[in-house]
Amino acid sequence: MGEGKQITIEPGARRGSVAAPRSKSHEHRLLIADFLAGDYSRLAPAEGDADDIQATKRCLLALAGDDTAPFLDCGESGSTRRFLAPIAAALGKKPVFKTAGRLADRPQMDYDDLQPGEFKLAGDVSSQFVTGLLFALPLLKGDSFIRFTSPLESKGYVEMTRRVLVGAGIYVGVRDDGYDIPGGQAYHAQPDAKVEGDWSGAAFWFAMNALGSDIEVTGLDAKSVQPDRVVQDLLQRISTAWSGERVFVDVSECPDLFPALSVVAAASPGETLFTGTRRLRLKESDRTAAMEDVLKRFGAEVERRENEFSVRGAEGPFRGGEIETGGDHRIAMAAAVGATHAEEAVTIDDAACAAKSYPAFFADFGRLGRMRADGAAV
Repeated sequence: MGEGKQITIEPGARRGSVAAPRSKSHEHRLLIADFLAGDYSRLAPAEGDADDIQATKRCLLALAGDDTAPFLDCGESGSTRRFLAPIAAALGKKPVFKTAGRLADRPQMDYDDLQPGEFKLAGDVSSQFVTGLLFALPLLKGDSFIRFTSPLESKGYVEMTRRVLVGAGIYVGVRDDGYDIPGGQAYHAQPDAKVEGDWSGAAFWFAMNALGSDIEVTGLDAKSVQPDRVVQDLLQRISTAWSGERVFVDVSECPDLFPALSVVAAASPGETLFTGTRRLRLKESDRTAAMEDVLKRFGAEVERRENEFSVRGAEGPFRGGEIETGGDHRIAMAAAVGATHAEEAVTIDDAACAAKSYPAFFADFGRLGRMRADGAAV
């Protein structure tokens, strides 16, 4: 591997052991819950902080000040922007948000004056809007209700929020069509709560294993409610399909798995039809367009539609060459997965963007040993 922003990865499967990164989804929530309890100890910089976690920490510190219109630099973190908009309003603040990349073009909801009552939300845009309200509404004097006008997607992330809230002493009533949130509640710090290992980051190592690598991943909780915990089951379905078989994979509940899964699909003899892909166009890049380009460069056949993405696997190893990430962390890591199944070196134009969710990814990758086709070390 080279150094700096652009890197070149030599082809071949890998062997070794890596520790899963901290789950930024879980960490965002613990940071916010402790902040609302008046405990700011988690806000100190820590080794391995992802860019998105740094964004939440600096924004919470800004909210802790006396300024009624604090400047909140969210970077490219959609979680930070969406979680803190209603929280700031509940605290009586009118923040000025700064964003980077495509975040300004992604859906947002702002609240000039957050009052208790009923909130009707579409469930198919982003569960992050639900999480933001679940944190904010207990702070209000009156009771509130969240009702969904369409089925909620990424329900696991909202359940993660609810569990963090329960740990902080907050009650949320669960209904089939939404949540009931009593007002006037007080947060309690949970300093002993540990950040879980991240299944979405670990997915890239599991994808490499599906392509012939032998990588042990430590630090994951098999009982986690993270939606991406399904990654191994989905990889098993895709990688064991026989020639001519069509495998259906719905990623509406686990959209972050799509880049890694699609690379494995591109190496499998059957056809994989991914459904529930519409929201992937609203990420750090249009991930369906980005992965279409990556997979075609590797040699697979791809067809992209409004809410579907079809992949027919390439015969034999992938082609090597240059991969453009569009500055998207998950595209960069997916390209590294593909390099382990390539016949020639793969050059990735921007490895630095992995820091958004997994700062140590390419360093961890570089410490793995290369394997020959017979399993021996190179």
